[in-house]
Amino acid sequence: MNTGAIAVSLFLCLSAATLSAQEQQSAVPQGWRVIPMPIVCYNSDLGFQFGANSDIYNYGTGPSLYPKYLHKFHVEACYSTKGQTLANIDYDSEHLIPGVRVSASATAQIDPLCNFFGFNGDVTTYDRKLDRHDGVAYYCYRRSLFRFRSIIQGQIAPRLKWVGGMSFWYILNEDLNLKGYQPDNTLFHSYRTSGIIRDDEVKGGFFEFTGGLSLDTRDFEPSPTKGIWAEAYFVGAPDILHTGYSYLKFCARFRHYFTPGPEWLTFAYNLAYQGTIAGEAPYYMQQNIYSLLTKQAVCEGLGGLNTVRGVMGCRLLGNDYAWANFEIRCRIIDGTLLGMNWYIALNPFFDLGIITRPFRIKEMSAVLGRPEDELTRLACSLHKSAGLGIKIGLDRNYILSLEVGKSFSNNDGPVCISTAINYIF
Repeated sequence: MNTGAIAVSLFLCLSAATLSAQEQQSAVPQGWRVIPMPIVCYNSDLGFQFGANSDIYNYGTGPSLYPKYLHKFHVEACYSTKGQTLANIDYDSEHLIPGVRVSASATAQIDPLCNFFGFNGDVTTYDRKLDRHDGVAYYCYRRSLFRFRSIIQGQIAPRLKWVGGMSFWYILNEDLNLKGYQPDNTLFHSYRTSGIIRDDEVKGGFFEFTGGLSLDTRDFEPSPTKGIWAEAYFVGAPDILHTGYSYLKFCARFRHYFTPGPEWLTFAYNLAYQGTIAGEAPYYMQQNIYSLLTKQAVCEGLGGLNTVRGVMGCRLLGNDYAWANFEIRCRIIDGTLLGMNWYIALNPFFDLGIITRPFRIKEMSAVLGRPEDELTRLACSLHKSAGLGIKIGLDRNYILSLEVGKSFSNNDGPVCISTAINYIF
């Protein structure tokens, strides 16, 4: 969920620091609250983006539930200069069904220059001269995507919840057909003609079903200062639509937040694993990074703003992944302005990511004429990155984010810049 107006918001937040404590206490929203925001921003993977989004909250009345809410909607529509068009709507509530949290989203995306860096990371060497340069977009293909997703969570014990859900995906993959670029001179086309990407992986629809457990002891969900947020669940896709593929994936996350001293300084880390434990998924479902609560409209990796920041989006595509994020969250300014609570925070970060089990390494070995153990060693190399982010919080729930990261390896691309909403964990 990318957003802009970072500079304007920064100016307003700096101004807010001069307001009195009495003014800060009075900014308690009630009823419906709409936070509209223009999208005028830049992302290394997408280019410049233009559009609009809005968070819509119902905080209730007499008294207000703030900073919690009765209902929350997020709506978004944007277009990027690299061609991507995105429309998305999210809904979240713990009050629609008593005792059950309901989260749902619908997303449509058309991307005429969708990133594709091949399977298994370092098995393919990245050459920046071939990346959207002089009529060649070697690391791109065209993709159209539609997804509907719903997750419900219910109480088992204090802080422990059961999780269930269902999603539907439809994806269409094609060679480039964008004017000015060569459709036959792409890595995707090479994989198609060599058979690494199969003929039955051009398009497909899947119903996925989710089930598992969640433990959440955080003090405040959007920007916690203490507590644990852990998940363990399965995502299964039976072959209901006769695609020829069915699979079962296992996902586990452990996130820890602690504030050892002053309340404005928090340490946070995220340890994550996702892998295919049964069956086989088509390649275009392999880059999906699952999360019980949607942080971004489309969450893919490894690489990009959702997983290993500073590594290009979807740079690492394998069967199984592990990754970790470490960051310091330093809240430097708090204030109130125009009836809204604001804050500014910095978050230096260090990320790690690795493919723990490669994808179709035998097929790649046969096509490339290189030994499987050599390709496996390259695929399972550790990727590291570091960078700095700035966060601007509005009414504590709506968080604008700007992050700049760089991988320790040039094979993972240049400096990556991303603007988004929310902390990534």
